[in-house]
Amino acid sequence: MREETPSRIEALSVRGLAGKRDYVRSLEQRTDEQSLTLLVECLSDESGYLRQLAEAALAKFEERGGKAAAAGPLLLPVLKQGLWYARASAARALGGLAHAPAAGALLGMCDDRVDSVAREAAAALSAIGAHGGTSRIAWELHRMSPERRASLLQYLRAQDAALAARVERLLTAEKLMTHPDPDGLRDDASLVRAWEERTWREERKVVEGAKVVEGAKVVEGAKVEAEKKGSAPSEAQAPRAVGMPQPAADASAR
Repeated sequence: MREETPSRIEALSVRGLAGKRDYVRSLEQRTDEQSLTLLVECLSDESGYLRQLAEAALAKFEERGGKAAAAGPLLLPVLKQGLWYARASAARALGGLAHAPAAGALLGMCDDRVDSVAREAAAALSAIGAHGGTSRIAWELHRMSPERRASLLQYLRAQDAALAARVERLLTAEKLMTHPDPDGLRDDASLVRAWEERTWREERKVVEGAKVVEGAKVVEGAKVEAEKKGSAPSEAQAPRAVGMPQPAADASAR
């Protein structure tokens, strides 16, 4: 007869905190699918200490030779259906993994009825954005209604202004936002980098053009002021517009 493996609850009821710690450590030493499933189950436990241990173990899962991407699909059901503390814990775990495919679900949690869950979702999105997932966040937002998108952007702006600014910038990239494969929209992907470089060059041209126009206005204003006083400024006295060439030096001065 096959020997039955003790259940998680039985193992944890034997000893208190030490039992919880030993249990998670035993799972950390494995990288199989079952250990990953059991770690995810810990996120639904009433013990905050056990949840923290499991979150830390999941964040290090890839370092031990496991496939971190495998945890994402297991965490999403907890994120959507668990009790409030389980949802918050799943959000933290996804942030620790920087699991970009969870961006859509995390955005949906930013207006969770429990404030701490919403804040953990926003924090997870910040972590995803910091690890190359900003494009994916923008892609998910682009598929929402304008009203919903504006509401979530406002919330993100309050939690992480830098992330919100990057997302809003990417939302203007129609080619990226209509890309059929969001998994290919990492921030370091060639498609995304090419768009950013092109946009930067265009914005630089606009800024430089504005400086030239502003400089020309300064020169014109000085001339008008001088005419009012009855004398026009010499070339040497007139302010130079930014970007305008300097006059050649007088040959006699050389």
